[in-house]
Amino acid sequence: MKPGVLAAAIGDSGAEQVSGFIESLFNPMVNQVAARCLTASPVAGERTGIVLVSVLGDSGTTDLASRLLVGGQPHNPLLFMQATANAILGFVSAEFGISGPLLSVSTEDDPLDLVALLLDDGELDQILLIGIELAATARTTAAHRVLGTEPPGGDVAVGLLLGPAGDGPPAVPSEPGISGLLALASEHAHIRGHQGGQP
Repeated sequence: MKPGVLAAAIGDSGAEQVSGFIESLFNPMVNQVAARCLTASPVAGERTGIVLVSVLGDSGTTDLASRLLVGGQPHNPLLFMQATANAILGFVSAEFGISGPLLSVSTEDDPLDLVALLLDDGELDQILLIGIELAATARTTAAHRVLGTEPPGGDVAVGLLLGPAGDGPPAVPSEPGISGLLALASEHAHIRGHQGGQP
């Protein structure tokens, strides 16, 4: 059964920088949609989990780090740390006192199936689902082509705070991947949570 939507938010490229993270918009936008959803609803730390979904992850950091390497320039250790998507989830969990599971997955499959599975276990009351993809570059467009996925037209981040079915309107995506999550957030952002500008 599909989970219910408790809050929804759409991110934008004006997201504030996050201490300890540099250069890429990936981490600020994840933090932005997380904050918009979690400030709209009370958080019971041990009963809340986070699932982050992104086909290519922080491609901005990966691209910058590889260009520095190829150019023979010094490597910034912050880039290594923040290239792991769970780094920003650790930051968010500390900010909001979340001690439930933190998962990062790379898939075009419906992430709501994973959320429903986690909620069905009965140990969590809500899960913050975050979907994010950064604007395509020549390199990421080639990666999307190999994977058979569609690159986004710009930087896209979306957050959905989800609870068991019946707690809110059912979350049923009309499209696969990030496009479906974006459509869901647009549809439900009026419930609770702040909707940012459209990407």
